[in-house]
Amino acid sequence: MNWRWISFTALLAAVVIGFGALSGRDTDTAAANVTSEQPSFSAKDAIVVQTLEDGSPQLRLVANRIEQKSADDSIVLHEVRVDYLQVPGKRWLLTADQGVVPADSRIVNFSGNVELQPTPSPAPTFLHTDALTIDTERNIAYTTSSPTRMQFGRYSMRVKRVEADLKTEKIRLESAHGRSERSS
Repeated sequence: MNWRWISFTALLAAVVIGFGALSGRDTDTAAANVTSEQPSFSAKDAIVVQTLEDGSPQLRLVANRIEQKSADDSIVLHEVRVDYLQVPGKRWLLTADQGVVPADSRIVNFSGNVELQPTPSPAPTFLHTDALTIDTERNIAYTTSSPTRMQFGRYSMRVKRVEADLKTEKIRLESAHGRSERSS
């Protein structure tokens, strides 16, 4: 009868050890997943200047934090301000809560309190939306959420979609509804 208890105890110990080893493997896998989510690089209070071939500034980006995601090499920008200088003689200022640049892409996606305005501008002129994408190769900005609010001096509009050619400053609107603010 002692052999039965010894065998039973050994079997129970093997089950407990096996369960512990399997549980440990799951936490190691979870720890590896958390580690793989760490950014490839990160910078605080970053300023990035992109230049044209002649060395003149094309884009000046200021962000509270920049991170490159190791999973897909995309770049995430937090609290962003962009001076878009790609077109000579024309300057655009963009601010947003967040921006994302997919790996090897000419597209930049901005989200959260996005505001785009030409500078200098004689009257308060700006576009305010929740999401905006800029194609830096074609110099086109377009909204990806609705509605979008546009302000031109004392005139304001709500539109479903905006596409702005940053080079020619031509804007295409979809489903625009406007009004004029009265001065007091």
